[in-house]
Order: sequence, then structure tokens, then C-alpha cells
Amino acid sequence: MSAPSDPADARPDVATGDAPLLWKQADDDVFVATLHDEFAGFISVSDGVHVLHGAHAQRLGVFRSQREARAALLHAVRPAAVRGGAPRGRSRGRRSRRLRPPR
Repeated sequence: MSAPSDPADARPDVATGDAPLLWKQADDDVFVATLHDEFAGFISVSDGVHVLHGAHAQRLGVFRSQREARAALLHAVRPAAVRGGAPRGRSRGRRSRRLRPPR
């Protein structure tokens, strides 16, 4: 398999569960990520910093490198179980005492 000749070709990143986070260069200073063929977020480069935005254009942070920004988006979109922590169940707090019927 040959290396992509066009920098805008999709490049897989670290796997997120069973599907990779794919990155495409949309412009000189914009990189777009997809997951399961759905938009996952983007990085814009401005004044030497990498500004990360999520799938709903919410600002997720400013990073020194594209690598750091990609890692942050990967962390944001991965399920908790894949990140290493299982989702927490509901907590009932103190256990309720059930009144026993009289005998």
C-alpha cells in the first residue's frame, strides 16, 4: 500500500473502540475529524496555537500542537469503558431500611 499523495486524504488516528478517528486537512489551517462517518470535530490553527472544537462547534480547548489537540478530541469522543473506566451505575446513597411486617 502506498502512502497518500494528497495531504487531504484520510489518515487514521488511534482507534476508538472498533472504528478509527479519521482526520482530513480541509484547508491550510483546518483539520476535520470523523468517527463512524459522522463529523466528530475540528482543529483550526491560529497564531501558532491549535484550537479544538467538538461535533457541535463547542470549543474544547487550545493546544500547543496538533497532536495534543487530536488526543484531546479522542479522549472526548471515546466511551468511558474504552478510556479505562467503566460507566458508573446509579448510586442509591444510604441503603434504605425496609420495615419488616410484624410476625
